[in-house]
Amino acid sequence: MTEKKFGSTMQTLDRLKKSGDLAALTRKAKPGQGGQREIPLDDILPDPEQPRRQFDKDQLASLAESIRSQGVLQAITVQPADAAGKHLLIMGERRFQAAKLAGLTRIPAVVREMTDALRMAQLTENVQRADLTTLEVAEAVAAMRTAGQSRSAIATALGWNEGEVSRFSALAKMPDALREAAARNAPIRALSDLSALWKKDEAAVQRFLRETEAGDISRVTVERLRAEIDGKSAASEASVSEPHNLEASQAEGLQVAPAGDIDALNAAGQGSAPDEVPVASSPRLPQSRIVRASPALLVRHAGLLGRALLDQPASNSKSILIHLKEDGRVVDVSLAEVELVEFLQD
Repeated sequence: MTEKKFGSTMQTLDRLKKSGDLAALTRKAKPGQGGQREIPLDDILPDPEQPRRQFDKDQLASLAESIRSQGVLQAITVQPADAAGKHLLIMGERRFQAAKLAGLTRIPAVVREMTDALRMAQLTENVQRADLTTLEVAEAVAAMRTAGQSRSAIATALGWNEGEVSRFSALAKMPDALREAAARNAPIRALSDLSALWKKDEAAVQRFLRETEAGDISRVTVERLRAEIDGKSAASEASVSEPHNLEASQAEGLQVAPAGDIDALNAAGQGSAPDEVPVASSPRLPQSRIVRASPALLVRHAGLLGRALLDQPASNSKSILIHLKEDGRVVDVSLAEVELVEFLQD
C-alpha cells in the first residue's frame, strides 16, 4: 500500500510539472501584490499629502501604550516599495507614529497601489476624525476637489451638505489672517462670515482676530463685530449727509444759524432794532439722527429664548447681553452657554 501511494504521488507531481501547475504552486508571491505582512518601520515614509499636520501628544502616547501591550490591531496601508525599497504610507499615520513611539521596529501593513478611489478613502477617513483643525479639513477637501471629485460627491462621502463643502473650499482663497485662525481651529462658518466683513472693514476684522482667542470666535461674536462695523458705517453716512443738508438750505435762501443759536433765533423771531424789517424766524433744522444697524439674533440660554443685544456692551468680551422673551429680563451670560437659533431679518 505504501509503495502504491508513493508511486501515485510521484505520478501526480509529474503530471503537475508537465502541465505547469507545479510551478504555480511553488512560485513565491511577488512583493507588493497585496496581503498583510510585517514591514520595517524604517522602510516606510509618511505621506507628504497627509491632511493631518499635527497630532495630539496625549492621544498619541495613549495609543503607543496600547500598542506596547496589545500590538498593532489594525494593519496600516502602504504603497509598493520604490526603487530604494521604501513604502509610502497611505492610511494609518497615527498607528505608524505610535508604533515608533512604542519602540516597535516592524508593523503589520497591507501593500496596495494608490488609486483615485483609495486616495478618496484616505482623505475621507482623515476628515471624519474629530481631531483635525479647520485648516486641515479644508486642505483635505481641496485635495478631493483637485482629484476631480464634485461637491455633491464629497458631501455624500462626508455626510455633509454641499454648502459646507463650499465653505471649506473657499478657505483657500481667504486672507492669510483668516487661514491662520483656521489653523487655530476657528469654526468655518464664523470664518466665512469674517471673510464677508473683511471686504467692508479689513482693519476691524484684523483687530478682532488679534484680540479674540480662536476658541472665542463664533457666529455670535462675529455678529457683534458686524453690528459695530455697520454702526460705524451709518455714523459716517450721517456725518456726510448733514453738511449737504446745510448747503441745500443756504442755496434756497434760508438763514442758517449754527446749531447752538437755532433755539435763540426761534425764540426771538424778530430783528433787535425797532426800525429794522422783521426777520423771518429761522426754520428749525431737524437734528441729525444716527441710525445704527442692529442685526437681530434669536438665541437660547438655559432653555429660554431671547434676543441678543449686540449693540450693548456686556461685562467682558466673552459674555453677551440677552433680552429674555419669557419675563423681559436682560441677563449677562457667557458665550459658551448661548446657542444661536436664528438670524432675524428685522
